[in-house]
Amino acid sequence: SRTHDDPLETQNLCFFGTQVPEGSCKGVIISTGDNTVMGRIAALTMSTKNEQTPINKEIHHFIIIISAIAMFLGVLFFILN
Repeated sequence: SRTHDDPLETQNLCFFGTQVPEGSCKGVIISTGDNTVMGRIAALTMSTKNEQTPINKEIHHFIIIISAIAMFLGVLFFILN
């Protein structure tokens, strides 16, 4: 039986890739795929919104300003020549 209700806190639960440095053991599979702790973590990361960070907003604004200036100067030089 588990020593704690939270799977991340229990002492006798192994996850995929757990190494046993010595001795031997037998295991019972209790969950697979999305029903595992790792599957739940993966689902949480996929469900978050993709929001822009403040620095990303500033860079986007800067790029728009620089692009507008470059296009304006390009048209101006085309007209003057």
